[in-house]
Order: sequence, then structure tokens, then C-alpha cells
Amino acid sequence: MSNLSGFDSEAIGFDSISQNKRSETDCSTQTYFTESGTASQTNVAKDCGSMVTPEELNAEDDILKEYPPPGLNEFLRKVVPSMLEQLDNSDKDYLYQSSDSEDDDILTAKVFQEIDLKVDMRLGAGDSQPSVLGVTWSSAGNSLAVSIGESQHENWCQHDGLIRVYTVKRAEQDKLVHTMDITEKNCVTALRYHPSVSALLAYGSASGEVVLCNLRTAEDGMQLSSPAGCHGSKRVSALLWADPPLANMYLTAQITKTGKRRGASDQILISSGSDGTVNVWQVNANLKIFENVISYNINGSRKMGAPDISCFDYIKTYPLRPSDQKVSDDVFVVGTKTGHLYLCKTKTDQLSEFIDDLDPVYEVLEGHSTCVMDLAFSFQKPGVFASISMDSELRVYDINQAGPLKVLCLDIPISCMAWLPTNPCITVLGLSKPERQVLSVYNVSSGRPVKVEGLSGGAGVRAIAVNQSGTCRIAAGDEEGVVRVYDLPSRRIRLSPEDLEF
Repeated sequence: MSNLSGFDSEAIGFDSISQNKRSETDCSTQTYFTESGTASQTNVAKDCGSMVTPEELNAEDDILKEYPPPGLNEFLRKVVPSMLEQLDNSDKDYLYQSSDSEDDDILTAKVFQEIDLKVDMRLGAGDSQPSVLGVTWSSAGNSLAVSIGESQHENWCQHDGLIRVYTVKRAEQDKLVHTMDITEKNCVTALRYHPSVSALLAYGSASGEVVLCNLRTAEDGMQLSSPAGCHGSKRVSALLWADPPLANMYLTAQITKTGKRRGASDQILISSGSDGTVNVWQVNANLKIFENVISYNINGSRKMGAPDISCFDYIKTYPLRPSDQKVSDDVFVVGTKTGHLYLCKTKTDQLSEFIDDLDPVYEVLEGHSTCVMDLAFSFQKPGVFASISMDSELRVYDINQAGPLKVLCLDIPISCMAWLPTNPCITVLGLSKPERQVLSVYNVSSGRPVKVEGLSGGAGVRAIAVNQSGTCRIAAGDEEGVVRVYDLPSRRIRLSPEDLEF
């Protein structure tokens, strides 16, 4: 025992239970601990004894001898099946769970429905093949509007535009069924359902028109158009419905400007054009109101050429946020085809009937080197927005600093993006030249893709829309006139605590 250390310890005793009666016995133990190179020796001796009888345990002899105890098997037969059934039926994984494994679980998305517009419209071989220019979900997720037209124009648009509306029908196993067509004399370049009023659908055309549709009314009175000549008769690049706090801000300014009373169903619709303007509209489908509240002229005061606006978005306002998370609620960002990102203010305090064009730009961010394809503010992170460019670059910005928080140089060609509403750092990217998958899910906090199988099939994606009123569904329209609706198990996406702090 020369390898033992010189640590001294005592033997540990414990009581035992015996079912057989026997006389008490004495037991003694003597242990010798030695260590070479030291002049110490420890002798430990301890006497211990134990004896127990069934009478001392206040138990009957037949119960002590029986195993398992009476009633255990019957109890397990009742409980175990229901527990196993509950575990099998439970598919609820927490949103913010983390994993110690280095390999993330691979999620599987399913194609809920595929709509081939060439077949749906009964087009022949010689007919012009349609391309999906935009898709949008209704607020309840039971209706999908698809814009169809030509993606490329040499000079100006000479093609007819078409919007097809699909509605979920229970008689068709909850599938989307074609219910309505809306025709336009030019291609429809942007369209957007109202976020809370499902009957309101707005769209913009290649000739600069902005149109409001009330889908509840008859064909004769369902459309309400903007005044002629808006956006310089150039392409409408993006549309946005104002949320209630932003709408109240603009409507209050409009009341101050005109002195007119506000209608109960008044809404604020915002449009951008390739002529460098952003128009704010007061619309009311019931009272036939379509009036301009304010027109922003990007870089108008800098005596620079008007930028070709490709996208824009307003900051998400949440009045009940904690005081330490409060950010300015009058900010919006404009992206252009030259890669510039302009940080703008609403400037409703300067709104008067004598000022028609305001320059809202107060800061130019460190933007992209090529065309900004899309941008969007985060639903959960105040003041944070993401943008993508034609050179496959994804950037994350905070409005409080000029430079980006993160720059991700992706190895896939991307065309459009959308945030997942319930995940603070997850984006869905549409691929313009897909190889195996047409959509890619990215964690912008970690800078890594989320492994999702099943997002395959089709040509280059032109537009995507995410709806999460119940199941997370992603509608993706491609350049060959096919719309695919995917069911994404977004609740199973694993996030670490670090992902929530980007």
C-alpha cells in the first residue's frame, strides 16, 4: 500500500435491516495506512453492531417478505399508459430552449399546398408565362393574394396586371381555393393586406397608381384609386399599412392641417416609388376617402438626384415597453437601388398646407455596395432592422449607430426576406437561384443557418410572406408562376440565451 496518501479518515458505518433474527455480533476492524517516505502510521479501530426485528419496524412479517408491495402493480398499470400517451401526443417545445449538443436538430417543413398559376389560369404553350411579383396574407391567415405579371420591362410597362385571391375552404380540406380576380392595366408591383381589417387590400402599379380594394363590396365600388400623377407616374416599389400608434400620429397631423374631423374607419397607407418619394395616404373605403397627408422627398433638401427607392419600413412601436427599452417611435428607413440606407424622421410637427415635399433624412447609414433588395424592422427588438442586398449580404442595424451590428456574407443568391414574428432573431430568405432549397432560414444572432429540410422545389423566388396567426406558414412565389405554401415548425427552433441579446 505504498501508493496511498497520508490522508487520515475514519470508516463510516450505517444501519442495516435484517429480516432474520440472530444474536448480536461484535465486529472490529483494524486498518493500516502507510506512505513511503513519511514517518507516520495511522491505526483506526471501531466496533459496530446492528440488529433489527420486524416487530421493531411495526410491520407484519408477510408484508416484509412480499415484493413488490401490494397495490404497486395495479397503480403502475393505471398511471404508466396515460403518461406514455401524454408524452407521445405532446409536441410543445419551448421557444427559448438551449442545447448542449454541438449539432442542431434538423427541422422538417412540409408543403401545405402548391398553386401552379399556369394551370390555374389555363395558359397554353404560346401564352406569356406569368411571374409572381408579390404575395400577401390576410390578418387571419385564411386568404392569400398573389400578384402576377412581367418581372422585366425595357422602358415602361405595356402588360396587363392581375391579382388572384385565394381563400381557405373547409369543403376543400382547408385548402386555398381561387375566389376572385382583380385586373389592372399595368403590372401590379406591390400589394399588401391590412394587418387587422381582412377586407382591405392595397396595391401599387408600375405606372405609379396606388389602389385600395374593399373586398366586401360589389365589383362596381370595390376599388378606390389615388390621385393621378402620384410618384411621378413611376413604379410603386413598396406598400405599408401604419400600425395604430403611427396612424394616430399622422391622422392627428392631418386634422391640424385641414381642420376636418377624423372618421372612425380612417386608415393610413404609405407607399414608396422609384421617383424618390414616400407618400402617406389617409384612406377610408366606406366614405370613399383617398387623400395625401404628406409627401416625403428623399434627399430633396440636399440638391441631389432623387434616389430609386427599392424598399422601406417603419419602426415597430410598442407603448408598453419598459422604460429602458424605449426608442424613438417616429423613425423609418429607406433603401435604394444604389445600396444607400437613409434614416428618416416623420416630421409631423412640420406638416402644414404650405409644405408639400419634406426631406425626412437625418442620417445616412453605412449601407450596401449594391441594390438593397429588402429591409424590415424586427418585431421584438426595438430599433433593430435587417437588410439584404443583391450581392448576398445580410446586415443587421440599430438606429442608434451608423454602422451595422452584424454583416453576414452569404454564399447563396438572395432576393427577399421576412422576419419570423415569434422568433426575435430568425429570418427567412428567398433564393433567386435555388439549387436544392428555395428558402433558407437564418439565425442573424449567431450568423448560422437553421437546418430545415423540405423547403425545396421550384425556380427562383420573387416574393415571400409569413403568417403566424396559428401555424407558421410561408408563401413563396417564384418566377415561373408557382406559389408554394410551407408549414414551418418554428416552435422547435432552438435558441440560446446569447441569441436573445444580439
